[in-house]
Amino acid sequence: MTIKLTYWSVRGLGESIRHILRYQNEPWEEHTLTISTEGFTEWMQMRDADDMPFGNLPFIEDTDTGKKVTQSITVLRYLGRKFGLFPTDPAEIVHCEIVEQEIYDLRNKMTTAVYNPYNGFGPYPGSEIGKFDHEFLKGRFAQRVGERIPKFEKTLNKPFLLGVRPCYVDFLLYEILDQLKSFLPEKFEGSNNVLAYLKRFEELPNLKDWFQSDKYKEGNYINAPMAAWHGKK
Repeated sequence: MTIKLTYWSVRGLGESIRHILRYQNEPWEEHTLTISTEGFTEWMQMRDADDMPFGNLPFIEDTDTGKKVTQSITVLRYLGRKFGLFPTDPAEIVHCEIVEQEIYDLRNKMTTAVYNPYNGFGPYPGSEIGKFDHEFLKGRFAQRVGERIPKFEKTLNKPFLLGVRPCYVDFLLYEILDQLKSFLPEKFEGSNNVLAYLKRFEELPNLKDWFQSDKYKEGNYINAPMAAWHGKK
Protein backbone atom coordinates (compact mmCIF):
# COMPACT_ATOMS: atom_id res chain seq x y z
CA MET A 1 0.00 0.00 0.00
CA THR A 2 1.21 3.49 -0.84
CA ILE A 3 -0.54 6.80 -0.38
CA LYS A 4 0.74 9.63 -2.58
CA LEU A 5 0.02 13.17 -1.44
CA THR A 6 0.18 16.14 -3.80
CA TYR A 7 0.29 19.62 -2.34
CA TRP A 8 2.16 22.91 -2.30
CA SER A 9 5.46 23.28 -0.45
CA VAL A 10 3.77 24.80 2.64
CA ARG A 11 2.02 23.46 5.73
CA GLY A 12 -1.32 25.05 4.83
CA LEU A 13 -4.09 22.49 4.43
CA GLY A 14 -1.66 19.64 3.78
CA GLU A 15 0.20 19.28 7.06
CA SER A 16 -2.64 17.57 8.92
CA ILE A 17 -2.64 14.92 6.19
CA ARG A 18 1.12 14.56 6.50
CA HIS A 19 0.68 14.11 10.26
CA ILE A 20 -1.83 11.28 9.94
CA LEU A 21 0.44 9.53 7.41
CA ARG A 22 3.49 9.95 9.67
CA TYR A 23 1.53 8.63 12.64
CA GLN A 24 0.26 5.58 10.78
CA ASN A 25 3.80 4.87 9.55
CA GLU A 26 2.61 3.15 6.38
CA PRO A 27 4.44 3.70 3.09
CA TRP A 28 3.60 7.07 1.61
CA GLU A 29 5.18 9.59 -0.70
CA GLU A 30 4.67 13.21 -1.59
CA HIS A 31 4.67 15.15 -4.81
CA THR A 32 5.44 18.72 -3.83
CA LEU A 33 4.45 21.61 -6.06
CA THR A 34 6.59 24.72 -5.79
CA ILE A 35 4.81 28.03 -5.32
CA SER A 36 5.92 29.46 -8.62
CA THR A 37 4.70 29.93 -12.16
CA GLU A 38 6.07 26.48 -12.98
CA GLY A 39 4.30 24.87 -10.04
CA PHE A 40 1.04 26.61 -10.83
CA THR A 41 1.27 25.53 -14.49
CA GLU A 42 1.87 21.93 -13.41
CA TRP A 43 -1.18 22.05 -11.17
CA MET A 44 -3.37 23.47 -13.95
CA GLN A 45 -2.42 20.46 -16.07
CA MET A 46 -3.25 18.01 -13.28
CA ARG A 47 -6.53 19.35 -11.94
CA ASP A 48 -8.68 18.71 -15.01
CA ALA A 49 -7.96 14.98 -15.19
CA ASP A 50 -11.03 12.83 -15.84
CA ASP A 51 -10.47 10.84 -12.63
CA MET A 52 -10.57 14.01 -10.51
CA PRO A 53 -13.77 15.84 -11.51
CA PHE A 54 -13.43 18.41 -8.70
CA GLY A 55 -9.70 18.90 -8.85
CA ASN A 56 -8.32 20.66 -5.80
CA LEU A 57 -5.28 20.67 -3.55
CA PRO A 58 -4.33 18.78 -1.51
CA PHE A 59 -5.28 15.42 -2.99
CA ILE A 60 -4.13 11.86 -2.46
CA GLU A 61 -3.83 8.80 -4.66
CA ASP A 62 -4.46 5.43 -2.99
CA THR A 63 -2.63 2.60 -4.75
CA ASP A 64 -4.87 0.04 -3.01
CA THR A 65 -7.91 1.34 -4.84
CA GLY A 66 -6.47 3.49 -7.61
CA LYS A 67 -8.69 6.27 -6.33
CA LYS A 68 -7.85 9.96 -6.14
CA VAL A 69 -9.42 11.87 -3.26
CA THR A 70 -9.60 15.66 -3.14
CA GLN A 71 -10.61 18.24 -0.48
CA SER A 72 -8.52 18.21 2.69
CA ILE A 73 -11.35 17.31 5.09
CA THR A 74 -12.51 14.49 2.83
CA VAL A 75 -8.94 13.21 2.61
CA LEU A 76 -8.66 13.13 6.42
CA ARG A 77 -11.98 11.32 6.72
CA TYR A 78 -10.92 8.84 4.04
CA LEU A 79 -7.61 8.11 5.77
CA GLY A 80 -9.36 7.96 9.15
CA ARG A 81 -11.62 5.20 7.88
CA LYS A 82 -8.75 3.42 6.14
CA PHE A 83 -6.53 3.45 9.24
CA GLY A 84 -9.19 2.78 11.88
CA LEU A 85 -9.09 6.36 13.20
CA PHE A 86 -12.73 7.18 12.43
CA PRO A 87 -15.36 6.81 15.18
CA THR A 88 -18.27 4.40 14.83
CA ASP A 89 -20.51 5.75 17.59
CA PRO A 90 -23.05 8.21 16.09
CA ALA A 91 -22.69 10.70 18.95
CA GLU A 92 -18.90 10.68 18.59
CA ILE A 93 -19.17 11.19 14.83
CA VAL A 94 -21.35 14.27 15.38
CA HIS A 95 -18.90 15.59 17.99
CA CYS A 96 -16.01 15.11 15.57
CA GLU A 97 -17.84 16.86 12.76
CA ILE A 98 -18.68 19.85 14.96
CA VAL A 99 -15.07 20.29 16.06
CA GLU A 100 -13.82 19.60 12.54
CA GLN A 101 -15.96 22.37 11.08
CA GLU A 102 -15.25 24.82 13.90
CA ILE A 103 -11.48 24.58 13.53
CA TYR A 104 -11.76 24.67 9.74
CA ASP A 105 -13.81 27.87 10.00
CA LEU A 106 -10.97 29.45 11.97
CA ARG A 107 -8.44 28.35 9.38
CA ASN A 108 -10.53 29.92 6.61
CA LYS A 109 -10.83 33.17 8.57
CA MET A 110 -7.06 33.23 9.04
CA THR A 111 -6.67 32.82 5.28
CA THR A 112 -8.85 35.89 4.76
CA ALA A 113 -6.66 37.88 7.16
CA VAL A 114 -3.31 36.99 5.57
CA TYR A 115 -3.87 36.63 1.81
CA ASN A 116 -4.49 39.68 -0.34
CA PRO A 117 -7.39 38.68 -2.62
CA TYR A 118 -6.63 41.59 -4.96
CA ASN A 119 -3.22 40.28 -6.01
CA GLY A 120 -2.97 38.51 -9.33
CA PHE A 121 -1.48 35.03 -9.62
CA GLY A 122 -0.98 32.84 -12.65
CA PRO A 123 -3.78 33.38 -15.18
CA TYR A 124 -5.88 35.31 -12.65
CA PRO A 125 -5.50 39.10 -12.94
CA GLY A 126 -5.25 41.36 -9.92
CA SER A 127 -7.49 44.27 -9.02
CA GLU A 128 -6.42 47.84 -9.63
CA ILE A 129 -8.77 49.33 -7.02
CA GLY A 130 -9.10 46.72 -4.27
CA LYS A 131 -7.47 47.54 -0.93
CA PHE A 132 -6.25 44.88 1.52
CA ASP A 133 -5.85 45.88 5.18
CA HIS A 134 -3.96 43.08 6.90
CA GLU A 135 -3.69 44.72 10.32
CA PHE A 136 -7.40 45.48 10.46
CA LEU A 137 -8.32 41.95 9.41
CA LYS A 138 -5.80 40.45 11.83
CA GLY A 139 -7.31 42.45 14.68
CA ARG A 140 -10.83 41.34 13.86
CA PHE A 141 -9.67 37.74 13.52
CA ALA A 142 -7.81 37.97 16.85
CA GLN A 143 -11.08 38.88 18.52
CA ARG A 144 -12.72 35.78 17.05
CA VAL A 145 -9.85 33.53 18.15
CA GLY A 146 -10.02 35.03 21.63
CA GLU A 147 -13.68 34.03 21.79
CA ARG A 148 -13.16 30.48 20.53
CA ILE A 149 -10.02 29.29 22.33
CA PRO A 150 -11.84 29.16 25.72
CA LYS A 151 -14.36 26.84 24.07
CA PHE A 152 -11.56 24.53 22.94
CA GLU A 153 -10.16 24.77 26.48
CA LYS A 154 -13.41 23.26 27.78
CA THR A 155 -13.68 20.70 24.99
CA LEU A 156 -10.16 19.31 25.31
CA ASN A 157 -10.66 17.68 28.70
CA LYS A 158 -9.36 14.24 27.63
CA PRO A 159 -5.96 13.18 26.30
CA PHE A 160 -7.39 13.51 22.78
CA LEU A 161 -10.71 14.61 21.39
CA LEU A 162 -12.55 11.32 21.98
CA GLY A 163 -10.38 9.65 24.58
CA VAL A 164 -6.97 8.10 25.06
CA ARG A 165 -6.08 7.67 21.40
CA PRO A 166 -6.32 10.16 18.54
CA CYS A 167 -9.02 10.09 15.90
CA TYR A 168 -8.83 11.65 12.45
CA VAL A 169 -9.95 15.08 13.71
CA ASP A 170 -7.03 15.33 16.14
CA PHE A 171 -4.60 15.62 13.24
CA LEU A 172 -6.50 18.61 11.88
CA LEU A 173 -7.15 20.09 15.30
CA TYR A 174 -3.50 19.98 16.35
CA GLU A 175 -2.25 21.52 13.12
CA ILE A 176 -4.68 24.42 12.97
CA LEU A 177 -4.32 25.20 16.68
CA ASP A 178 -0.55 25.21 16.25
CA GLN A 179 -0.83 27.54 13.26
CA LEU A 180 -3.09 29.88 15.23
CA LYS A 181 -0.69 29.81 18.19
CA SER A 182 2.11 30.89 15.89
CA PHE A 183 -0.01 33.70 14.47
CA LEU A 184 -1.61 34.92 17.71
CA PRO A 185 0.39 33.47 20.63
CA GLU A 186 -1.13 35.85 23.18
CA LYS A 187 -4.57 34.26 22.68
CA PHE A 188 -3.25 30.95 24.06
CA GLU A 189 -1.87 32.32 27.32
CA GLY A 190 -3.40 30.50 30.28
CA SER A 191 -5.09 27.88 28.07
CA ASN A 192 -3.52 24.97 29.90
CA ASN A 193 -5.73 22.23 28.44
CA VAL A 194 -5.05 23.39 24.89
CA LEU A 195 -1.31 23.70 25.46
CA ALA A 196 -1.14 20.27 27.13
CA TYR A 197 -3.10 18.79 24.23
CA LEU A 198 -0.61 20.19 21.72
CA LYS A 199 2.30 18.75 23.72
CA ARG A 200 0.66 15.30 23.96
CA PHE A 201 0.14 15.26 20.22
CA GLU A 202 3.80 16.03 19.60
CA GLU A 203 4.76 13.05 21.76
CA LEU A 204 2.66 10.49 19.87
CA PRO A 205 4.52 7.45 18.49
CA ASN A 206 6.10 8.12 15.08
CA LEU A 207 5.21 11.82 15.35
CA LYS A 208 7.66 12.42 18.20
CA ASP A 209 10.58 11.64 15.89
CA TRP A 210 9.22 14.10 13.34
CA PHE A 211 8.86 16.94 15.84
CA GLN A 212 12.39 16.31 17.07
CA SER A 213 13.89 16.14 13.58
CA ASP A 214 16.18 18.76 12.08
CA LYS A 215 13.78 19.15 9.17
CA TYR A 216 10.94 20.13 11.47
CA LYS A 217 13.14 22.48 13.48
CA GLU A 218 14.20 24.25 10.28
CA GLY A 219 10.61 25.39 9.97
CA ASN A 220 8.36 25.63 6.96
CA TYR A 221 5.94 28.16 5.57
CA ILE A 222 2.50 27.91 7.16
CA ASN A 223 1.09 30.06 4.40
CA ALA A 224 2.59 30.82 1.02
CA PRO A 225 5.55 33.24 0.95
CA MET A 226 3.45 35.98 -0.66
CA ALA A 227 1.02 36.05 2.31
CA ALA A 228 1.05 39.07 4.63
CA TRP A 229 1.92 36.56 7.36
CA HIS A 230 3.54 33.36 6.16
CA GLY A 231 4.66 31.89 9.48
CA LYS A 232 8.14 30.84 8.44
CA LYS A 233 10.41 30.85 11.47
